[in-house]
Amino acid sequence: MSTNKLVMTIFITGATGYIGGSVLQRLLDHPKRANYEITALVRDPSKAIRLQAEFGVKTTVGSLQDLDKLSALAEDAHVVIHTADNNDIGAINAILSCLKVRHDKTGDLPLLIHTSGGGALLDDARGAHASAPIYSDLDLASLDALPPTAFNRAVDHAVVAADAAGYARTHIVSPSLIYGAASGALVRAGLANAHNVAIGQIVRSALRHGEVAVLGKGASVWADVHIDDAADLYIRLFDALLDNPETVSHGHDGYFFVENGEFSMVAVLTAVADALFALGRIPSGELVSRSEAEMGAYYGSPIFVKVLYGNSRCKAERARRELGWAPTHAAQDFVEGLRAEVESLVEENEASKSSGRFERS
Repeated sequence: MSTNKLVMTIFITGATGYIGGSVLQRLLDHPKRANYEITALVRDPSKAIRLQAEFGVKTTVGSLQDLDKLSALAEDAHVVIHTADNNDIGAINAILSCLKVRHDKTGDLPLLIHTSGGGALLDDARGAHASAPIYSDLDLASLDALPPTAFNRAVDHAVVAADAAGYARTHIVSPSLIYGAASGALVRAGLANAHNVAIGQIVRSALRHGEVAVLGKGASVWADVHIDDAADLYIRLFDALLDNPETVSHGHDGYFFVENGEFSMVAVLTAVADALFALGRIPSGELVSRSEAEMGAYYGSPIFVKVLYGNSRCKAERARRELGWAPTHAAQDFVEGLRAEVESLVEENEASKSSGRFERS
């Protein structure tokens, strides 16, 4: 399909978030931007106004719970890029039902790029390494064997079923832990999140409690990827789907992990502690061992503890094979870059306190 003379309608969720904002930035910078009509569902009315006025993005104010708005926007789009709340079954069902309506009305085969996550691969290690398996996105049998109760799986299954039913061509992008500060005009304008929510929560919890806590040995391992490399994968997938879709796996086969190495949780926590201690924000750079119950209170979320201290290991082989994806940031960049990221988060946190508002990272 050539897009040189066509106006391609694109609907993106999570456009002011960390992943979605980075993907939207690359769509805005795309050499074929003039051919794209981009629409976003945005919760903040002031951000919606600015996105439209300053960046030419059509916006509707609302959330994923506004199913009527979500449905209308999905039905109007040939391409849906869903980056917000990968565990919301109601939202994905609303999107899929209206892709079917579009297909039934027009005969068009809409494209869905859905964001899943490494939570589907989690074990219950609770801070132990436990020789966790490394999943490949080319090993579909291993993915099929994941329990249906795992994080993201109910939504992933709905996405795959839509492709099997023939009314949409679906692709699942499954990032590991994404790190690094997002960049670009949207971030500079304060319209997109610059930091990963998980790193922000680790730093804010440490500031709140005056210590960096750890569960067990903190030996759990996650795959990781830099935000720039992750956004590049989305755009490579988007371009391939418009230019030569038959070369790209979809549906049951269209599962794309996003990783370029892995890290241990203890290494990340140690780097955060070192940075906060150097900034004088905590009295010691030593990690403090806490029980699982204490960690739930420390983070304000027992689920976050399960995610942070489980193992989630994978290899992103499909994107390298089918899309020519070649990430440029190595795994060690994560830990080495944490000092600068922590400094930025501390500045944001203190600015938010002084202004009387709370900024989500």
